[in-house]
Amino acid sequence: MKLAFYTYFYGSNSNPTFRIPGVPSLKYDCYYYTNNKLILEKLKETKWIGIFDNKPITDNLIESCMMGKHLKTMPHKYVELIPYDYLCFLDNKIEKVNEIVVEEFIVNYFINNNYALLLCEHPWFKHNIMDEYNESLYQERYRIESNNYQKYIQTQLKNGLSENVEKHCMCGFLIRNMRHEKNNELSSTWYQHIQECGIQDQISFFFVQQLFSDIIYPFTETPFEIELLNIK
Repeated sequence: MKLAFYTYFYGSNSNPTFRIPGVPSLKYDCYYYTNNKLILEKLKETKWIGIFDNKPITDNLIESCMMGKHLKTMPHKYVELIPYDYLCFLDNKIEKVNEIVVEEFIVNYFINNNYALLLCEHPWFKHNIMDEYNESLYQERYRIESNNYQKYIQTQLKNGLSENVEKHCMCGFLIRNMRHEKNNELSSTWYQHIQECGIQDQISFFFVQQLFSDIIYPFTETPFEIELLNIK
């Protein structure tokens, strides 16, 4: 199948997420996007395909994090990724993805069904947006934007969306059906919501999920060996 994996790092050498995980597959192409030339040089020692994204380096963690959100949500805008039918995004803190499980997901949910996006169901934040918001306050980069998150949440509730969902999702591991007719609309809508909300994309996805619930599947199986909690 025409599948590729991808991840990214944006920021300076002192950024705490400065790392290169093990390549998730030797069978499929694996792309690592970065604006950091030291990371790019280190990628030459791995099986990752390094892609230099010429964006400015900053020590500001929020600005660096936001740089990656476009790539995370809008892969159909990147020339290297356009040829693939399926894409698997993983946060660069994730190790040891089981590519066989990813293949099975693609067959079960994209080929045999017609979903556009697969994500992990959150193991304990099941329903209410305030659970996700309150948990965010334990991390400094999210506390800085907390007022903006509150305004965003209130706007979405006023727009008629619900503060509760049946299944809440984590956003550190995504499998996309790039050939789904609504994939680009879903991706663009999520990025627009991120721009309004801020870098905590599990808050924005909580509401985007409601707009596209018929083509999003939250799975409970484990296609990796590292827990994804707090990887956002």
